Amino acid sequence: MTSRSRRVRAYLHYLKQPIRNFLPLLATLVALLLLGSICFHHALPELDYSEALVATYFLIFGEPVLGAPKHWLLQLFHIVLPLLGLVVILDGIVRFSYHILRRDETGPEWTSAMCKTLNKHVVLCGLGKLGLRTLQQLLMLGEQVAVLEKDPQCPNLAFARKHGVPVRIGHSREEGIFDDLNIRAAKSIILCTNDDLANLEMALDARKIHPGIRVIMRMFDQELAGRLRDTMDIPLTFSTSELAAPLFATSSSDHSIINSFYIGDRLIVIAKLTIRPDSELVGKAVRELGRGEHVFVLSHLSNGKPELFPSAENVFAPGDEITVQTEPATLKRLHVMNRDPQVL
Repeated sequence: MTSRSRRVRAYLHYLKQPIRNFLPLLATLVALLLLGSICFHHALPELDYSEALVATYFLIFGEPVLGAPKHWLLQLFHIVLPLLGLVVILDGIVRFSYHILRRDETGPEWTSAMCKTLNKHVVLCGLGKLGLRTLQQLLMLGEQVAVLEKDPQCPNLAFARKHGVPVRIGHSREEGIFDDLNIRAAKSIILCTNDDLANLEMALDARKIHPGIRVIMRMFDQELAGRLRDTMDIPLTFSTSELAAPLFATSSSDHSIINSFYIGDRLIVIAKLTIRPDSELVGKAVRELGRGEHVFVLSHLSNGKPELFPSAENVFAPGDEITVQTEPATLKRLHVMNRDPQVL
């Protein structure tokens, strides 16, 4: 859905509230018409109900069509109905116009209307440093995102609004806030505030509204993160220290490592190597390295031309730079084959 069509749909959702507010006034106007028609027909039996309805209608707008009445009830109506009609009609017009013309695109009503146009979107809670980086990555992936942020002065709000991301300002304990974010239609929720308890509460609230939603949660307490994964069916609970520890440890032991992570209980590292002139890797093809050493080559830079996920037939030459994914023990063997000084 294009940005323009989404805004049109959001505007239609936004109009629902002023229309609901206008309905009581409309009901009052209809009641005045019916009451006036009955009274006109009762006081002037020669008028049928349709003629009495027309007379009442014009009288409400201050345009009497029957002249000065002699019946006391019609005299009262000639005084009261124009005043009531003026109040009801003007009040309705003013309220409706104010709601439309004074539309605040940062307010909860417009944010809720924008979120109603989203489907299979990601709800991001917290727009701090981690939240901003996460939002940037989600936008790069082409995801639709709705943001919840409690601080109206958060400096990262400008980035979200610049990219057309609806941001709901409010606290997670605020009633109906997840409904405003259209959590029922969301495919996942990312909880990355710096409050472990708030993240846990939001996870439980989101699951209560949408049991099948995918929950990704940040936790500072590594032990609590592990318990949540094991006991509360929230497998994507991440501790900052737990994520950072493997990278810190492996990077300190090997300067070529640029990232690391666990798959189950096995540590996987990503490293960059420059092929040395006396390396055993010179003349080898990508497929030979993968088959013989269980190494996955992610990229191959040769003659200044980078290739992501290179062909299996690419051959390594002196000066080439490769990015590989493997286990630490295998990486050490690669260093030996490459004649790297750090292992000689």
